[in-house]
Amino acid sequence: RTPPGGALGPPVADMQTEPTPAEPAAADPLQLYQRDVNCLSDADRTTRKRALTKLTASLQSLAGDKDVLSALWERSLRAPLLKLLIDPVEKNRELTIALTSTLLEALPMEPFLSSLAHVLPSVTGRVGPTEAEPAEELRLQLLELLSHICKRSGAPLAAYLPELVSALAAGFADPFPDAKKVSCAICVEVCESLAGHIEPHVAGLARALGPALAHQHSRVRSAATEAIVSLLLREPSVLPEMGTALALIATDRASSVREQAVHSITRLLAMMPQRKAHTARLLPHLLCALSDEVEQIRLLASQSLTKLGDVAATATPPQQTTTMSPDLAAAAAAASIRDLPPDEGRARGDEAAAMAGAAAAAAAGGGPPPTELSGTLFAATPPVGAAMFVARELHRLLPPAMRELSDWTAKARTRAADTLLGALWYAGPAATEHLPALLTAFAKTIEDSDEVVARQVRRCACVVGRSCDLGVYMPLVMDHLKMAPIAAEAPMGTAGGGADFLRGGGHQRRVAAEVTVVEGGEPDAGTIGKRAVWLTLLGALSAGAGPEQLQPHLKALLTAVASPTFCVPERASDDERGAAYSAAQLRLCTFLTQLVTSAGPQCAKGECGLLLYSALMRVASVPSSALRGFDSQKRAIAAVAVMAAAAGESTAALHASFMPPLLMQISAGCAYKGWRVDSADWHLMQALCRQSEGSTSAGVLLFILPPLAAMLDPKADLTLRLTALSLFDHLLSLSDFCAAPEWGEMAEHAFAAMLLPNVVWRAGKPAEHVRLAAYLCLEKLLATGHVSGEQLGRRTAEALPLFVSGLDDDNVETRRVVCNVLAFVIPRLGGQRIDHDQMRLLYPELTKRLDDASDAVRVAACTPIIAMLRAVRYSASWSQAHNFDRTNLGYFLQGLLVHLDDPNPEIQAEMQSVLEVAAPLDPPEFCNQVRLVRDRHRSPKLCDALLEKAGSHAPGGMLV
Repeated sequence: RTPPGGALGPPVADMQTEPTPAEPAAADPLQLYQRDVNCLSDADRTTRKRALTKLTASLQSLAGDKDVLSALWERSLRAPLLKLLIDPVEKNRELTIALTSTLLEALPMEPFLSSLAHVLPSVTGRVGPTEAEPAEELRLQLLELLSHICKRSGAPLAAYLPELVSALAAGFADPFPDAKKVSCAICVEVCESLAGHIEPHVAGLARALGPALAHQHSRVRSAATEAIVSLLLREPSVLPEMGTALALIATDRASSVREQAVHSITRLLAMMPQRKAHTARLLPHLLCALSDEVEQIRLLASQSLTKLGDVAATATPPQQTTTMSPDLAAAAAAASIRDLPPDEGRARGDEAAAMAGAAAAAAAGGGPPPTELSGTLFAATPPVGAAMFVARELHRLLPPAMRELSDWTAKARTRAADTLLGALWYAGPAATEHLPALLTAFAKTIEDSDEVVARQVRRCACVVGRSCDLGVYMPLVMDHLKMAPIAAEAPMGTAGGGADFLRGGGHQRRVAAEVTVVEGGEPDAGTIGKRAVWLTLLGALSAGAGPEQLQPHLKALLTAVASPTFCVPERASDDERGAAYSAAQLRLCTFLTQLVTSAGPQCAKGECGLLLYSALMRVASVPSSALRGFDSQKRAIAAVAVMAAAAGESTAALHASFMPPLLMQISAGCAYKGWRVDSADWHLMQALCRQSEGSTSAGVLLFILPPLAAMLDPKADLTLRLTALSLFDHLLSLSDFCAAPEWGEMAEHAFAAMLLPNVVWRAGKPAEHVRLAAYLCLEKLLATGHVSGEQLGRRTAEALPLFVSGLDDDNVETRRVVCNVLAFVIPRLGGQRIDHDQMRLLYPELTKRLDDASDAVRVAACTPIIAMLRAVRYSASWSQAHNFDRTNLGYFLQGLLVHLDDPNPEIQAEMQSVLEVAAPLDPPEFCNQVRLVRDRHRSPKLCDALLEKAGSHAPGGMLV
């Protein structure tokens, strides 16, 4: 009989006795499979494959007989089967791995453990780098086989750790992602089962695992994270070396990996040996997760920190009973980031923890959060336990985070900003001692090119402003804004540098100002740009401070910025420095607006209101250009509106409250006599007058007119006079200014002392523009009616020759305006105040304007001519009592009648109106002059109408 395995049975002694089916197996059951075992070493690949297939099928019948299976494995099958792991045929290797896995799973524990010396070298050799299995699917099967072996072996596996570690390192570097994941799972299993033996190999495994932490597949990164945590729990000394890799995992692009990183880091902080020495390395990753874009991760990080804080609060401080050897002490020092002696660092941490815990407990259920923090975890109050836990490590957390905040990659800067935000939120006032370094770091990145970084740094500054004393950090900021000459020049009563303005509170300067200039010099664009950055930081800090924090220091703070020469130049410029100043002014307006929002009405009224108003109006007064735009000026005016709303009144009422004292300050001591066209105080006065209502300006004429009179001195600079006349013109355009009784009292003075001297003819184009501007002001001034005929009569001898001279000015617009001025002056003077000589001076020049090259001037000249004719005291012969005789009338009419036949119908109509007024003076002479020219005109219709009109004025109604 042939046995089922295909081998011949044992010889039969008694051929007549037929054995039962069970007797051959009982004699030697291994012989049933010997043929197939022998075929495993056959040279033919098909024979080997057939034998592997049969043995795999037969294994199912042997699974229930552990003794036979063990004997078959140890005596016959183990050696030839393991040799087939390097079979040249891939299918045979696959069958071999499957059969080996099945056999090892079915073997009892004793033969299984005794086979480790044979199996592990064979399997790890096919995984390792020297004779690695070329097929990735088979490598995966080999690693799965290795995983099964590790799970069953337990402690006896320790003897084979070198081979196993080599296989794991190769698995970590395997290009097949699934092989990497299985290798990481094996690593976790080995760390659990061989916790007391794995330490010497942790460093090598961690280095080999490093590339897998940056693999392109998120599941590989997740598996590698779990593996590296298992390694660190056994030997934390490699943590400094793996710090960068952990940072990348904590900010991984896959949310699942980041979530696992939070779990893993929490596990390390809770379970890792000597975790207190490494807390500062791991804690930043949890703090960074508080700003994660996924809400679930943010909440998980917050909950983890809360639990860690509670555990740390209830834990008993370990008592060090043994002394480390020198080499271990050196290794511990190298592995940690402690930069202080142990006792000093511990005391410093305990002090910070106590401060943070007290602040968190006191702030529970506080007021509304700052707008910048709304919608984030940082809008709430941190848990007390977590606040103490983080604050205790603050002195070790901040330096590396601040260094990374200046990294050249945006991702690293974002990670550092997120970490700082979480640390500062938990630490609260414990960050006060680090403020100089923190503010400097913030200033470098608060206007970062990456918007996420800039937003997070602003939030950091907001948290600092919310939790730290304003009296400490505000002088540090002001040191970077002020420069040496400011203290002596500040008109608002400031004294000393930025660090001095709050020195009364007992705070001392902590850092020297970096931004300084030579006495009397001007800062360059770079320096001004730095000031702009610090102004942005100042705005972010004030955004976090509440009204109760600002109230004690509000006056000192506003005093420091009331005369903001650190961003408002003493002399205006339109170069690169001007553009830099403009950027700084925008930041100042943002800060002041934020200050009004944070402090509320208390900074918009009284002395504080005046200081704030002064700062805003000084920014609004800075001249700009179309090239740079007027953004800072618009922003300052908008901030004034915000200030008025905070004070509960209109913008006009706000100007009425604060404009008089501010004008009094800038004009005190006749300081305006030294003003130039680019002086900041002169620009401020213009801005005040232009932004306020006319009645407000009229109420402070005593402060406005003296500077204007000084500016309009004929010896003053032409450009300065032009700007003064422009301001005067604006005021005269305001109806409420002209209607104010205060202006009525000053009108004659303005007419005689300020405007008339500026219409005197002087050579040059600039002088021409000054004359035009002065005449425009005169036109508006006379239109108000505040200068009476009597007042004009006293100035006629001085003014009339100037007006006549203006009729012949080179500028066409000046000639037109002078005609309008005379149209106001002549009726107001009347015939009684214009004598014969003045009349003879007027009418020839007015007649000339009818020949002007501009039709607008010709039309405008008709109005003063009519006024002059109505002011005539006529006599046929010269008389002292009269101012016009027949001879002059004849000349005058001859000059007028020429234009009655003008090609322009408008001129004809205007001239007819003029002649109708002249007709009643001397109808006979008028008719004679008309008849002389009637036949020369293209149409006699107008002449006939005038003759008819003149006839109606003759005695008896008829003319011969």
